[in-house]
Amino acid sequence: HRAVAAAYRVLQDEGLVEVRGRSGVYVGQQERLGGGLLAETARWLAGVMTDAWRRQIPLTELHELLRRCTAQARLRMACVESNQDQMTAYCTELSELFGLDAHPVYLSAGGDGAEEQGRLRAELARADLVVTTRFHVARVQRTAGPDKPVVVVTVHPHIVEAIRREMERGELVVVSTDPEFAERIRAMHSAGPGDEGRIRTVAAGDREAVERISPDRTVLLTLAARTALEGIRLPATIPHSPTFSPQTARELAEAIIRLNLRADRLVAGGA
Repeated sequence: HRAVAAAYRVLQDEGLVEVRGRSGVYVGQQERLGGGLLAETARWLAGVMTDAWRRQIPLTELHELLRRCTAQARLRMACVESNQDQMTAYCTELSELFGLDAHPVYLSAGGDGAEEQGRLRAELARADLVVTTRFHVARVQRTAGPDKPVVVVTVHPHIVEAIRREMERGELVVVSTDPEFAERIRAMHSAGPGDEGRIRTVAAGDREAVERISPDRTVLLTLAARTALEGIRLPATIPHSPTFSPQTARELAEAIIRLNLRADRLVAGGA
């Protein structure tokens, strides 16, 4: 009860709910500013502007500073992975939320020969920034070299917590397009011998099996599987976005700023 009450206080502070004593908790009225700007967004933006004031950055220069740090160059990003489900989620988020020109670079299972290594080297050479997971980081860093920025993705803790809760309830159902993704979930979230039996996998291509999933289960449904199953009614799903942890988002933001400022200096030097 204390945890729920604390959560309601946070939501009330953000203006999302109204706590009316014994009457209950109600969705808050979301006043809009400037023809469509939610009050919550306006408060966030006011915080950004206040931070700029503390650093003595004139508000009239804030827009130009953001442009120089984020939009000076269209950055080409190589996303290196070996399964379709993670690749789809990562490239979508990198493109839509970070504005990167995301290019998938698939690694074949066990393929580390000269031809495969040459293909990987050529793909990474064309990229400004490389994103991968801990499963491939050693190979990627060895191939990319010390001067190429490499960000190693970690998953948002909310997703990890939701997966753990479902396993504690008895069973986590994973619906994915690639069997490797399901095996990776087992490897990442099985804390003991009994945990593997708490993870059941269903292939998105097996529509009959998907339709047989009990409606009282919460499903880990990948973005690639969701696209493949368009039109099929599914149980409640674990939110897949944001996929990246705050730490990963921070590392990406810092890399984007560094690369844009470098491009800005090159443009200024050329002029």
